[in-house]
Amino acid sequence: MACLHVVTHGDRSAPAIVFVHALGTDHRFWDEAVAELSRDFFCVTPDLQGAGEAPLPREPVDAEGHAADLAAMIHDLGLARVTLAGCAIGGMVAAILAAREPALCAGLVMTNPGLSNLPHVKEMLRARTEEVRRHGMAVLMPKAPETSFHDMPRDARYARFAERYAAQSAEGYALSVLGFLDIDIRPILPQLTCPVILMPGGKDVLMPPDGAREIGALVPQAEIVPVPEAAHFVPYQAPERFVSEMRRFMRKAAV
Repeated sequence: MACLHVVTHGDRSAPAIVFVHALGTDHRFWDEAVAELSRDFFCVTPDLQGAGEAPLPREPVDAEGHAADLAAMIHDLGLARVTLAGCAIGGMVAAILAAREPALCAGLVMTNPGLSNLPHVKEMLRARTEEVRRHGMAVLMPKAPETSFHDMPRDARYARFAERYAAQSAEGYALSVLGFLDIDIRPILPQLTCPVILMPGGKDVLMPPDGAREIGALVPQAEIVPVPEAAHFVPYQAPERFVSEMRRFMRKAAV
């Protein structure tokens, strides 16, 4: 298994939450939410391979590979049971891990949930890999961040995201995209046995709210909590709402 870059926050003896960041982001994606949640929970924010300060893989890593990395990380940390929280494709990776390791997972939180990449999104991502390998991340600016922040203010939070997005490794981003192009979690959803909450963003044009309803039809225990004010990154764009729902979910799941 890969040696991931891992940052932890809070009391190790408290109930643990493992956060799985979205594509094109890193562990800092969770900073605002974790600043609050780490008061009561042990928060683990890894960088997936190819992102942030994690090693650059030699070839694309698919969602199953990332899930295996996270399982190894959890075992290495000595955590017997965790709640998994992931955003967008990070939520899909978390779902795969929850299905593969049910004894490890006390609960699953999927924000901006989706089943797979929509056809137009898949083609957009494929084109992005070619562009960034030729011209660097700057070629995606400002369109990529603007799409993720559809119909949202261009405030300090947006500026911080855009700066980090442009500064990431172009090759790391390309490899990450290629690894996730064919992701499809439909086959594993019926295997989920833990409590599940789905938090779609009302303004999300990359993984629209319909995805949450489709997942809910396959996962009877899933609760859908819409976040109408957010676009593609609920935990980053609406951290106060995310933190509130996380606290409620942790109480409900009796973690």
